[in-house]
Amino acid sequence: MARLNIQWKTQSSIAPAAAATGDAKATENAGRARADRPMLVYVMSDDATDSNTRKLEDVCFVDERVAIGSKFFDCIKITAGDAMQDRLLSKNGDSAPRLLLVTRDYEVEDVLESRELSSGKVVRAMSSTVRADYANSFDSMVSNYAKLLNELDRLDGKRALIADKKKRAGDSKSKLKKVEREEAKLEKEMENWKKKEEKLLAFKLKDAEKPKA
Repeated sequence: MARLNIQWKTQSSIAPAAAATGDAKATENAGRARADRPMLVYVMSDDATDSNTRKLEDVCFVDERVAIGSKFFDCIKITAGDAMQDRLLSKNGDSAPRLLLVTRDYEVEDVLESRELSSGKVVRAMSSTVRADYANSFDSMVSNYAKLLNELDRLDGKRALIADKKKRAGDSKSKLKKVEREEAKLEKEMENWKKKEEKLLAFKLKDAEKPKA
């Protein structure tokens, strides 16, 4: 299911770019930089067959809780070589692969590597970082979104049944009319489902400005 795919993007650095100029004022300003969202940073191993890489990609990243929880984050992949050159990543963790949970203030909340790479520990690290940046409850969102996905499975099943009914209806106008009514009802259910999803994904940052009266 596409909604359970982590939306990774590849970058060559994480730390605010201004800090790399060497200028004292730029470095000071970079220290005050704030990202739009917290980050889940995946420092990749050069060896794609590495056992910890396989554990991450075949177990952790496909875990429903991790996949749903990733929606709170900007999910970033970076090579081990680029991580060594990044002033933030180079100081946090030694091995690759590893995961870093980074707040919007570019503070490393947690580093997971080696034996610490497990679905449960990734979920706990995510939850801790979300608490630092969001007013939303991580656990509630993950639980409710999982239920929403179950509901989507039910609706998709209903859509398949309706398609089969339409096929079997042939040229019968009465049967087709009945199927069309079921289609219309399903579309309304899907609209309600999408509204529920939008509400769950409406994350609120703790420092967000209150709307003006």
